[in-house]
Amino acid sequence: MFRYLPLLACLLLAAPARAEQAQLQFYTEEYAPVSFLQNGIADGMASELVRALLQRLGETASIQVVPWSRGYHIVQNTPGTALFATIRNAEREPHFKWVGPIMLAQDAYYGLKGSGLKIDQPAQLHEVGPIAVPRNWFTYQELSAAGMPNLLGVTEPEQMFRMLRHGRVKLIVADNLSFYARGEAAQQVDSLGPEDVEVVYPYRSSEGYITFWPGTDDAVIRRWQAALDAMKADGSFSRIYQRWLPGAQEPR
Repeated sequence: MFRYLPLLACLLLAAPARAEQAQLQFYTEEYAPVSFLQNGIADGMASELVRALLQRLGETASIQVVPWSRGYHIVQNTPGTALFATIRNAEREPHFKWVGPIMLAQDAYYGLKGSGLKIDQPAQLHEVGPIAVPRNWFTYQELSAAGMPNLLGVTEPEQMFRMLRHGRVKLIVADNLSFYARGEAAQQVDSLGPEDVEVVYPYRSSEGYITFWPGTDDAVIRRWQAALDAMKADGSFSRIYQRWLPGAQEPR
C-alpha cells in the first residue's frame, strides 16, 4: 500500500494546478457603459453581471479589457476563454458557444438632435455624405458587404462621436447603448449623451451574449445559462441592467 503514497501525493499536489488552469479568462472591449476600463479594472454593466454570475457559480476569473479584434481572435482559438458582449448572428454562430442574451441594442443611423435631417428610404442614405461607423464593428462589415458607397470606417466609437459633434459627418451608425457614457469615457469633451442625438433612420435590433471558446464543454454552458436565467427570474439581472442603462429595454 505504501508504495502508492508518493503517487497519491503527486496527484494531490497537481490538483490545485489543474484547478487554477481551469479558471476562465474573460475578455471584453472598451464599450461604455456595457464594458470599459476604470482605474485599471474592468467595469460596466456586463462586467458587473459576469462577476455576479461567477459569484453564483462559485468560480473565479479575471477580466481583461482589450481591443475587440484581439479578444475575438483569442476566444475562437484558446481553451478556457470567454468574451462579452458579442452580437449573435448566423455568421458567428458556429465559432463560439453562447450564453445569453445579456444585452439588447437598437441600432440606427443617428444625427445631432435638431439637425433637421430626414431620411424616408434607404436610397436617401447615399446622399448625405460620409456615414461613420467603427470598422471593427459587425455593422460596418455588414453594411460594407451590402455595398453602401459612403460608409466611412473609423478606428473607435469616440472618433465618430467627435466627427458628428463637429459636423465632419451628418450621420453615424450606432446603437442606443453607446450614448450612456460612464467612467473614464464620460470625461471626454466630445462624448455624446442620449440627449444630444436623435434617430434619423432605424436599422435593426441586436442581442449581445457571453461567448465561450467553441470547444467548451456543453455542461459548462448549461450551468452558466441556468445561472443567468435565475438572475433574470429573481430580478437581480434587471437591477444591474437598469443601474447602468436606466430606462433601456432589457433582453428576455
